[in-house]
Amino acid sequence: MGGGSNSKYTLALVLLRVALVWGAFPTQRNLIALYERSNQSGMIRGISEMVNLLAPKSLVILVQNETKIDRLDKLTVMIHHHNIPTCVYYDLEAYFSLIEENLKKSLEITSLIFCHPEDMLQDITDRRLAHRLSLFIFYWGAAQLPATLNPNLLMEPFRVAIITNPRRNIFRIFYNQAKPNNRGDMLSVNWFDGNDMTFKRVPLLPSPTEVYKNFQGRIFTIPVIHKPPWHFIVYGNGSASVGDNQNSSSSDAAGGFELELDKNVTVESDDTYFTVKGGRDHNLMQLIAERMNFTFQYVEPPEKIQGIALGSEDNASFSGALGMLQRREVELYLGDVAVTWERMKAVEFSFFTLADSAAFVTHAPRKLNEALALVRPFQITVWPPVIITILISGPILYIIISTPYRWRSAQRVHDRNARWRPTRSRLRKPAFYNLRYIEEMSYTRFRAERTSLINNHHQSRGQDYPSLDRCIWYTINVYLRQSANIPFDGHLARFFSILLWLCATYVLGDVYSAQLTSQLARPARESPINTLGRLENRMNREGYQLLVERQSAFHAALVNSTGVLQRLYRLTRQRSVNDSFLVKSVEEGIRVLQADPKYAVFGGRETLYFNTKRYGANRFQLSEKLYTRYSAVAVQIGCPFLDSLNEVIMRLFEAGIVEKITIAEYEQMFGRQKGGVSHAEETVRTVKSTNSECDTDGTGSGKRKTDSNDKLQPMNLRMLQGAFLVLACGHLLGGKCYTIAI
Repeated sequence: MGGGSNSKYTLALVLLRVALVWGAFPTQRNLIALYERSNQSGMIRGISEMVNLLAPKSLVILVQNETKIDRLDKLTVMIHHHNIPTCVYYDLEAYFSLIEENLKKSLEITSLIFCHPEDMLQDITDRRLAHRLSLFIFYWGAAQLPATLNPNLLMEPFRVAIITNPRRNIFRIFYNQAKPNNRGDMLSVNWFDGNDMTFKRVPLLPSPTEVYKNFQGRIFTIPVIHKPPWHFIVYGNGSASVGDNQNSSSSDAAGGFELELDKNVTVESDDTYFTVKGGRDHNLMQLIAERMNFTFQYVEPPEKIQGIALGSEDNASFSGALGMLQRREVELYLGDVAVTWERMKAVEFSFFTLADSAAFVTHAPRKLNEALALVRPFQITVWPPVIITILISGPILYIIISTPYRWRSAQRVHDRNARWRPTRSRLRKPAFYNLRYIEEMSYTRFRAERTSLINNHHQSRGQDYPSLDRCIWYTINVYLRQSANIPFDGHLARFFSILLWLCATYVLGDVYSAQLTSQLARPARESPINTLGRLENRMNREGYQLLVERQSAFHAALVNSTGVLQRLYRLTRQRSVNDSFLVKSVEEGIRVLQADPKYAVFGGRETLYFNTKRYGANRFQLSEKLYTRYSAVAVQIGCPFLDSLNEVIMRLFEAGIVEKITIAEYEQMFGRQKGGVSHAEETVRTVKSTNSECDTDGTGSGKRKTDSNDKLQPMNLRMLQGAFLVLACGHLLGGKCYTIAI
């Protein structure tokens, strides 16, 4: 009994324990709900820690309607604990408007999107919201990446990060810009363990400057335009195939020249092919490619131009090389690309590679006629004062001499009238006279008779001071350096004559002789056309025409200009037929100017200087600097490697390598140095001088060429033809006067 009761007690205890244990466990449904709550809690903690490690300036949370998250408030509260400003959007259009406004203001923004990536990627790409300043983080609770994700939608400059949750409290971060190959591959860059709150690496995502520091041999497609000295391109016809990074050569059947490819250059072969023979920007691109470890291939842009805006201002599309960048067909463009506000709406620019100025070039000042050498020292502003001085000198001398006599004559008449009045009044008094009155009346009559006799004597003999014509003739003799006697022996007249002699001898005579001697020693030339005002005057008076490169930054500057440039553009448009003032390149404009001197070429000063040196600097006149312009590397909007590119260019610029490459290109072109002491300083001074005085033969051999007109020549009869013309005019005038006298 005891054993049976004991066994029953044990069985009851076991059943009780089983019942207690079974009651303590929840059902399967409760178990799943408990797991989801635990998982959501881990998700909130993990996302908040990842956002904290990312440390964005602002966070935008986008929640779609189908997103199954019931603890969004708790997530925002935990993010706010890290002092990160957040805002939540449920409307997709409002969210897109926010991103657009931030991109217009160049503000960095990070988006946390709770939806499937395929639902958003196409819309973001179509709206052109992909930018290096915008980071899109997707989380929808999946355990792994979607297998149907299109890599083409994840190409640069799209920045996408995807968070997956393969296990409880374990999160993996995938990033499309983990490698610089631009393939759109989502690579695992980090993971977070919510159990011990640790990350695999810090920072959360790799920095773009570190990723794009080394491109690992990536091939860039770069448009190129023939524009010396920036790029020298040789064109030819053939079907020879050209491989990547290989040195190959072929000869043109018509021209017989040899084409050689440089390092890191690939030329696309088609019915026509070309090769880049060199240039300042070509050498700079090779140096940048070596520093950043990438290769590049050249392509020709449509119409072989940089590009100009087409369409409305708000939604303008560019042609040429800039249009290829805008359509993301190429990665970058290095050339003489001016940085303008209009272009910055379509592409982005790096740190400047060249600080240049706008200018124009005309023909060199021509020699003036030797027949006018005698009157040339007196400019148009000098002639009026000289002529007025000569004309008024004679009358002034006459006034100085005659004024005292005229004043004395007037005084005598006044005194005579004053004395005769009382005598007449006395005659009217009663007729009782004394002896004294009779004597006084007799003396007065005698004095009046004597005065009248003296006046009659003066009138019969003439005045004691010279006449006006004699004073004028005397001053003319003084200015002509002829011998002449002073017409009056007075102190004022002598002093004025001394002033005339000093003026004629030291002011007019010596200065005129010095000017005439210098002009006869070196024949004078016309005033150079080096300002916009002088160019406008020549265009109005002599019919000059302005040329500018088609669809270039200077063409746009003329179209959108004001003031003098606007007036020049109007004159140019009025006189041109079918836009004949537009040329394909600056080099073509220089050739037109060389054939017809009544043209002026408007463009970059460095390009103009280089082309004038090629064709002979003594033939052209370079104007003053009009306004400063900057050239830089053009890249796509939102380019992810712009910061890395800027870092390389700034280091090259600060080290003086960019300037050295520019100087080396000039030295190579003009044959400055082939060993020995460098002429870099001389070249820099020559490049920055306002007007070049150096003459070369334009062939690149560097031979000095001196025009026969620039040589110092001895005086000859041709230089003195002006004096003979004056002598002939004098003989003709004398003969005419003699004929009239007869």
